[in-house]
Amino acid sequence: MKISKVIIAPLLFGSLLTIGACNNAETKTDTKEVAEDHNEAKFDKVAEKDAQQVVDAYAAGLYEIKLADTVSKYALTTETKNLANMLAQAHTKINAELKGLAAKKQITLPTDVTPEQAKKIGEVRDEKRKEIDKDYTSEMVSKHKESVAMYERCSTECTDADIKTWFGNTIPELRKHLDMAMNSEEKIKTAKK
Repeated sequence: MKISKVIIAPLLFGSLLTIGACNNAETKTDTKEVAEDHNEAKFDKVAEKDAQQVVDAYAAGLYEIKLADTVSKYALTTETKNLANMLAQAHTKINAELKGLAAKKQITLPTDVTPEQAKKIGEVRDEKRKEIDKDYTSEMVSKHKESVAMYERCSTECTDADIKTWFGNTIPELRKHLDMAMNSEEKIKTAKK
């Protein structure tokens, strides 16, 4: 009987460790936080502030791309699907440009959306389909207003000339996205009446 306890106890303990490790593997790493930590370690306070703006812009782009991909699958209207597809393509291009600038400046970027953003994207899949169009167009108006304001601020407050110029040069594209989102939002609202 003692031999079986001696053998079973370590096996049981090993099984519990394995289960615990599997549960930890399921916890999603926040790659934005990892990027921020790397940048904080690499740069002085002034350069780190510019790097943070680049990280924030890139992370917002990642979210828009993944959200747009999800919405284009679940939206009911052609209007919303077209907006989502356009924004996914445009933000893929913007993020590619920003990734090149970040590499030049040795800024670490996130590789995926944050766990909070991933949860929000998952909620879109679970949402009632008739609400997706309205909610998405409304969110895109809100997000693009925030983005335009952020980019305008960065185009004047960033200290690195290349980063400042990139933000300034991207503002017209974001304003175009805002106009398109506002037009889509209005069409969705009037179509529901």
